[in-house]
Amino acid sequence: MKFNLKPINTLKIKILQLLLAGLFSMSLNAQTEFTTWGNLTGIRVDDQLMEFNTSLVLLNQWDDFRATRKEGQQIDFKRMDDKKIFTYEMNEHFTWADTIQTTGENEATLGLQVMATVDTLINGAYFKVELPAEFGKKTQFSVKNPENMMLGDLKAKFGNATYKAPATGVTIEAPTRKLEIAFNMPTELIIQANDSTEEGISLYIKLAAGQLRANEPYKNTLTIQASGDIDTSPAVIKIFPQQEGREFDGIGGNFRLQNPSMDPQVIDYSLENLRVAWSRVEMPWRLWQPDENVDPIAEAKKGNLDPKVKAAMEMAKRLDSLGIPVILAAWFAPDWAIIGERTRGVNLDGSRGNALDQTKKEAIYKSLTSYISYLKEEYGVEAKMFSFNESDLGIDVRQTAEEHNQLIKELGANFRKNGLNTKFLLGDTADANGWEFTTPASIDPETKPYIGAVSFHSWRGYTDENLIKWRDIANRVGLPLFVGEGSIDAGAWRYPQIFEEPTYALDEIEVYMKILNMAQPLSILQWQLTSDYSMMSGGGLFGNTEDKLHPTQRFFNLKQLGSTPKGLSSLPITSDKNAITCAAFGDETTGNYAIHMVNKGATRSVKLTGLPQKSTEFTMYLTDIDHSFKKMKTVQVKNGVLEFELQGAGYVSLMSN
Repeated sequence: MKFNLKPINTLKIKILQLLLAGLFSMSLNAQTEFTTWGNLTGIRVDDQLMEFNTSLVLLNQWDDFRATRKEGQQIDFKRMDDKKIFTYEMNEHFTWADTIQTTGENEATLGLQVMATVDTLINGAYFKVELPAEFGKKTQFSVKNPENMMLGDLKAKFGNATYKAPATGVTIEAPTRKLEIAFNMPTELIIQANDSTEEGISLYIKLAAGQLRANEPYKNTLTIQASGDIDTSPAVIKIFPQQEGREFDGIGGNFRLQNPSMDPQVIDYSLENLRVAWSRVEMPWRLWQPDENVDPIAEAKKGNLDPKVKAAMEMAKRLDSLGIPVILAAWFAPDWAIIGERTRGVNLDGSRGNALDQTKKEAIYKSLTSYISYLKEEYGVEAKMFSFNESDLGIDVRQTAEEHNQLIKELGANFRKNGLNTKFLLGDTADANGWEFTTPASIDPETKPYIGAVSFHSWRGYTDENLIKWRDIANRVGLPLFVGEGSIDAGAWRYPQIFEEPTYALDEIEVYMKILNMAQPLSILQWQLTSDYSMMSGGGLFGNTEDKLHPTQRFFNLKQLGSTPKGLSSLPITSDKNAITCAAFGDETTGNYAIHMVNKGATRSVKLTGLPQKSTEFTMYLTDIDHSFKKMKTVQVKNGVLEFELQGAGYVSLMSN
């Protein structure tokens, strides 16, 4: 790669053209988008995301590389008017602050700060920008250099740099895209490019380097402008109504009670305004029988039932009375039932949680059975299924795959012996990548009679490959698949204001579309329909006492999905646009169909094909930043084809009339 320094202090690097097909228009409005941990993903212009990815990077004096990433650092997040403020602790010696603000039609302003808590020597602290594939070999870089630069501003040690020089700004321009970054204070700009691939161009903008004095903030303010061609080319979506797959019951919810003052109002609103098909309730096993030598049923009948156990059982009864099937999940085991001291966080060997004491296996089985029996006898609720929550990871009981199989087989037999029909969730793993945990039980013929369904949680690992694995496992055992906990960021409880961000809402429902299409679960159980990770705001939730309790965009996403008529089966559906993620359900006998589409691109026309001839019209619903499960219009089917305009940056559903 060659660089030509021109007299007017601009630099142009020419590197491979990448053409985008379609119809295009210029920008009128914008919204800065970012991950739940604060890395920017781009600026949305006319509903299309002008992509780029950012991170905060630290290189210590030994060149160890640390970058902000999902669950990779301690985070706090606050919304202050139109500003989004992230603060980080990357390790015990460094803190970052990142203030994000949309300041123009296609512009974002970032206030960046890094600070060391002790005198520290580093090779550099940087704001990193990774360019997407649109910036190929015909990309041009124009670097604006300052007239003067101090020697102290040139201390960054950075290997493998294609270009490294002081700058006050840079413009990056490709045939269809343009990114302009201005620095409030002159600093060092580093460009890395890989000659061997069409991708891999990164920019590093220095915030600090060398000896950092304790508690001294190192700051800069960046203004980023994104522009380019808007792809509004028509999309073709096709469904295959003859290929009916697994049934979809609708959305479900978790009801693990953790906040007695906040939970009731959220639960009431959820149950009154959502069609909840399935529920998952905590079994507070640790509090049910804290003493191995005391009969928990006898204590309960004496009136010595722990308040949290009573509340959990009453929650199960309320759900059951509404016709909502109940699944029980246990987090904490009693101290007498585990090996060693109770752990918190990560163990020295990298594991989490505690293993059950197999020498007390019979006492453990008796204790768990007694809880489910008491719930049935005293509250009239027979739990459909039971699991240890995320026991593959150890949150908080830890099992091997073989122990998981043994528990299902032996405890399942114990349930039957005691007149219980409760079965087990196979897996109920922490993430979609934990499918190997189910293998021994899924192929053991002695275990199969006690399995009621298969389950995973959607926090991480929801690749196409992993989702297909879960579908295959459910087919192997011939039972339904559940997403036992549905959402996308397990650490977001630490910075809950992120739940009100439109980006989070759109990302979450897009993941649900992908799961529904690829894995075909019977239900996705939202985490949670309580005040924890709430889909509501106001009423004191997350410290918001100024507003009355009200639903957020995430709530209306769930309500719209949950309005899918019960009894429909999953149908294959394809889209020729990567920006559109779909799921479809139907019943050829009744002629009922529901088609869900998340469009993360610009507004465009769509031709939906493959509809059966008996379909005549559909009602369109929209949830986005401006609409809340709003009925938009009725669209007519002509010869099995439906043509309509699909809103950009939104979630659209078509329900057959």
